[in-house]
Amino acid sequence: MVVISVIIIAVLVGIIGTADCFARPGRYKESVISVTLIAVLFMGGCGGQADGGPDQQDGDGQQLEVHFIDVGQGDSILVKNGDLAMLIDTGTRDNSIKLKKYLDGQGITKFEYIIGTNALKDHIGGMSDLVESYELNWFILPRIEGLNQIYKDLQMKLLVRYIKPMIAEPGKCYPLGDASFTILAPCRSSYEQIADYSIVIKLEYGDTSFLFSSDAGSISEQEMLDMEFDLSANVLKLGRHGSSSSTMDEFLQAVNPDSAVISVGKDNPYLHPHMATMLKLKENNIAVYRTDEQGSIVALSDGKNITFKAEPGSYTWPEMIVTENASEEVLEPEGTDEAELKNTVFVNENSNKYHTEGCSFLEEKAVEISKEEALEAGYEPCLLCKP
Repeated sequence: MVVISVIIIAVLVGIIGTADCFARPGRYKESVISVTLIAVLFMGGCGGQADGGPDQQDGDGQQLEVHFIDVGQGDSILVKNGDLAMLIDTGTRDNSIKLKKYLDGQGITKFEYIIGTNALKDHIGGMSDLVESYELNWFILPRIEGLNQIYKDLQMKLLVRYIKPMIAEPGKCYPLGDASFTILAPCRSSYEQIADYSIVIKLEYGDTSFLFSSDAGSISEQEMLDMEFDLSANVLKLGRHGSSSSTMDEFLQAVNPDSAVISVGKDNPYLHPHMATMLKLKENNIAVYRTDEQGSIVALSDGKNITFKAEPGSYTWPEMIVTENASEEVLEPEGTDEAELKNTVFVNENSNKYHTEGCSFLEEKAVEISKEEALEAGYEPCLLCKP
């Protein structure tokens, strides 16, 4: 009762003092103090709130769930904490129906946050469709120069729903019940490749943590190291679907995870995950969970320990499988000599063709491989660029 009485008296004094400010300008200093007191009283308990974000909500002590959803060659992660949910990426538009069925099966009707980590189709391709299907409080996107059409379409869909996305800022923290997540990247406002704009997120719940790397490559990883962020996490969602252009040694050492998750499509044309990445994980005794082998993967945290509702996957990589299954004699096009087989070609996602650099059919995430590797993997030459 005493505390309540003191608060009421303080509020009344503040109101009287503020009104007196207009009548007696000379008392400006005292009035500012009283107004400040009111602000402090009414804002108490909001410490740690992210600027422009929602207020911290009390958790109910339930387990935190992290679902690495199988959307083929793409990313989609659902985080559930009690009645609160967050979605990170959606995969391609081709997987929209499959993703919605999964989310509905989890009882999702509303998202506290939806985060599109970058503007590539295997991350936000299905996001425009999903925005129409669920209630939403906050939307987070990276600031990208030279917007592509997928990003523009999403922005228009948000505009129609009167949703103004928040721009990802490194170091900014947001609450999700009694969990929280921090944006670690992108650290710059301009990059040459769209993938380098990827939002990297560290999710913390009690003493446990997850690091979601999206398509962050070595450039972004080095920037996070230079910023001296606390990158340590129990679980690392590998960047770029296990590509060797991500998860460099210094970054992996800084994260020092017990487990790694690879969101990757089975028999994907990029030959993900790459050998170098898988060997790193094996050498460091990091348990691997992968959607191409196990489908959707669920991790549970009680704030002290993290458990997976699946057994760890293998350390194999597609090149190994291709080599094991290939016939002793590789069939080569007539006139192809050994030197030509070493030439560099490029392959797209969801395509069985290989291309020369500069071909108009090449996509932004085209992967560079040798012509010999392309032939062994079953690719055929593009009829336009005729590599």
